[in-house]
Amino acid sequence: MKQLKDRVVLVTGASSGIGWETALAFGAQGCRVALAARRAEKLRELGDLLRARGAQTLEIACDVQDASQVKRAFEATIQKWGRLDVLINNAGILEHAHFERQPLSSMEEILKTNLFGALYAVREAIARMRRQGEGHIVNVASIAGLMGLPYMAVYCASKFALVGLTESLRREFYGSGITLTAFCPGMVDTSMVSGIMRDSKLRRSPTIKTPQAVAQKIVQATRRRSPEIIYGDIPGALIKTSHFLPGLTDWAVHAVARRGHPLAKAAT
Repeated sequence: MKQLKDRVVLVTGASSGIGWETALAFGAQGCRVALAARRAEKLRELGDLLRARGAQTLEIACDVQDASQVKRAFEATIQKWGRLDVLINNAGILEHAHFERQPLSSMEEILKTNLFGALYAVREAIARMRRQGEGHIVNVASIAGLMGLPYMAVYCASKFALVGLTESLRREFYGSGITLTAFCPGMVDTSMVSGIMRDSKLRRSPTIKTPQAVAQKIVQATRRRSPEIIYGDIPGALIKTSHFLPGLTDWAVHAVARRGHPLAKAAT
């Protein structure tokens, strides 16, 4: 998929952050971009911006927790352009919390969006890509899908599941023309993390990536059909250390969180 011009790309979670910038990045490549998210007014704003830059676009109000809404988003994309070449499965939510104090309703919300929303979208995408004989799916996971992090247990569980789903399907559909990328960035400067990290020492880390940089990496991963991308200055080294020295990594990550995470002040 080295030539992206005129490819049809559907981006979930397109109303802000990584999704917003990824839509712009694919639009800049000459792609036709379908935008899906809950906030219709933000989608219209992004659609206007893309069209002003010469891109074709389609805005679809969609809550990925609802399988019927996901289905309609894919049907609308196919109806407009007749095919789907790329799915960027980006919709996600994050809540930092002490596990024992986090409401079950919050846990369910995270899993419905980050895992089941992604499952619904992947099923719809694969059904259409099978008919075409090709297509690429990028599941936007996280370093939190490769190693557990304090105060993010349920988020980590959802992202671990997403990485496992991606790897399993990559092997199930090997040779079919359908390929998948598990995209696992470290910390990204988006609204998802800004609230909890605003007063944190971690927020000032020079290793935090911009959504624009992440979007460019996603485009690159799509061109190359990369199986897995770990993006960031520290994540790759941390994951290797976690595999070979798990006890040391437990101590180090706990110590960093205790010093830099706002929730550590309330830890018991």
